[in-house]
Amino acid sequence: MKTTHHVIVSRFSVPRLDAATAGRHADRDWLDSRLALFRRFFVPSVGRLGVPVILLCSAESVDYVATATRELVWATVEEQNDWYGGWHGSPEQIVTRLDTDDAVHEGWIDALEAAPADYEVYCTTRFLRYHPPSRRLYSRSRWVPSPLAAFRRGRNPYAHDHSELETHYRVKLLPERYLLQVVHGGNVSSRLPSWRHFWHRIPRRRLAPFGVEA
Repeated sequence: MKTTHHVIVSRFSVPRLDAATAGRHADRDWLDSRLALFRRFFVPSVGRLGVPVILLCSAESVDYVATATRELVWATVEEQNDWYGGWHGSPEQIVTRLDTDDAVHEGWIDALEAAPADYEVYCTTRFLRYHPPSRRLYSRSRWVPSPLAAFRRGRNPYAHDHSELETHYRVKLLPERYLLQVVHGGNVSSRLPSWRHFWHRIPRRRLAPFGVEA
């Protein structure tokens, strides 16, 4: 590993609050589909950053995910059974939250190192969204922070929803598009673009800095 000053944390299979989807964390078919997305997008993107990764899993799924990802020396699987709270880092760490079906720009860690140190959380309101079936890539801006965020002093990355970060922390909005969301139909954030939002189609070559192949 290059450093342990940074760590990336993701809720891989933590029980959701929605009763209709809460049981998916223990469903093997759902876990296998999640692992497929994880390997296609998250692994090539994050694996090259040289930072440790924590995958949070329920008691019923932690062994299955640990076995399925055992060759990833940079990833550690830990048990968490609550949607909010749970894992936190050490005071000297900067903790990034990132979904396991998404990718992050290769410049994210450098951007955090260059950012002013007098903020508690760093995030962005700009990101890209990719639709693999059509191979279309879009750029989007929004009013609230995206799910990608970094927390100073090892703060718990899942104490609050990403849309509420500016209410609870001193937040610095970074200007570039460091998050790539993948449209696969599995949740709200993966919906196809709507004309009512600020969407712009962009060339697929913009995928390269995220470690994703079109």
